[in-house]
Amino acid sequence: MQSDLKTLLENNLIFKKLLGFSIVGIVVTLFSILLLYLFIQLIGMNVYVGYVISYFLSILLSLLLNNFLVFNSGKIEIKKAFKYYLIYLISMIIGLIALWVFELTLPDLNKFWLSILCIPITYTWNFLFTNKLLSK
Repeated sequence: MQSDLKTLLENNLIFKKLLGFSIVGIVVTLFSILLLYLFIQLIGMNVYVGYVISYFLSILLSLLLNNFLVFNSGKIEIKKAFKYYLIYLISMIIGLIALWVFELTLPDLNKFWLSILCIPITYTWNFLFTNKLLSK
């Protein structure tokens, strides 16, 4: 059984990419939270300015880690970076729309849990389009 699982993992490129993408996502999320704390709590930056700067830097880290560690895409070109940011901008809009729909359909659910419900939607979008953009 263990040997079958090991063989499956070694031979399944999509699974490897998905796992790597997930690990990068966790690292980038922690980085983003750290930046938000630094900018807003320690420096006293405006929350919206801090959010935008944190978002921009976090997506840059995500691009670098996914490009070199997960998808092994090599050199990052300006065009590729622009498309990457566009993917995540669209993802943010999709997440906001999903949040709005969940808020309408589940009005009694805690706002935190409503936002958690959006994660599988945006995660799927991000992986599909990042995989397409960064895969050789």
